[in-house]
Amino acid sequence: MKPSMNKLAFNKWSASLAFILLLLTASVSHSYAQQSLEVGLKAGGNLMKVGGRSFDGKQYPGFSAGVYGKLNFTSKWSLQPEIDWNQTIAKTTTEFTDIYGGVGLQQVNLNYVAVPILVSFKPTPWLSILLGPQYGYLVTQTDGLLQSPNDANKKPFSHNDLSIVWGGQLNLNKVIIGLRYSAGLNNICFRTTDTWRQYGFQFYVGYQLGDLKLRGGKKK
Repeated sequence: MKPSMNKLAFNKWSASLAFILLLLTASVSHSYAQQSLEVGLKAGGNLMKVGGRSFDGKQYPGFSAGVYGKLNFTSKWSLQPEIDWNQTIAKTTTEFTDIYGGVGLQQVNLNYVAVPILVSFKPTPWLSILLGPQYGYLVTQTDGLLQSPNDANKKPFSHNDLSIVWGGQLNLNKVIIGLRYSAGLNNICFRTTDTWRQYGFQFYVGYQLGDLKLRGGKKK
């Protein structure tokens, strides 16, 4: 019972932290009138792993692509929300069979629609530092991993994934090049027997399609 209560408390703390970050981004957007809105496309790759004794702990390459917006409040501060398609690839170990009666040594494909909301700070015009929460909804996952009679019809991964994202981004006129790290906050396992969280890197290249100038307000 105690481990389950500890995991429940951790998940509540994680959700609270993400909520605080969302409030912070909302307060920034309220404090400064929007100067401009940039919209663009981005694509790249993920190098992710699923933590937990049921997986081999190695990072495998996956695909990532999406759209981004960039609300520039000042020359240094902006808000960068995105809608991305993220792929995570992992491999189970023989312990997956021992613990869950599932298929060991199997490649697992997880496909998410992810929504990061990142606060961006520019120490220089060509460099942005990004930080914020990301919510991911699991759209598809590898079928047939569970074979025990009690779990054969269940999906081993929960649909909701919450993480913290941070990294850096180069701003080269209309082109952006970024590298960020994502750390999972909640357990994505269908049980509390083990703790599965996602960790890893994302590299991407983006291109700005448009830049809409907005009415100015407070400046800093």
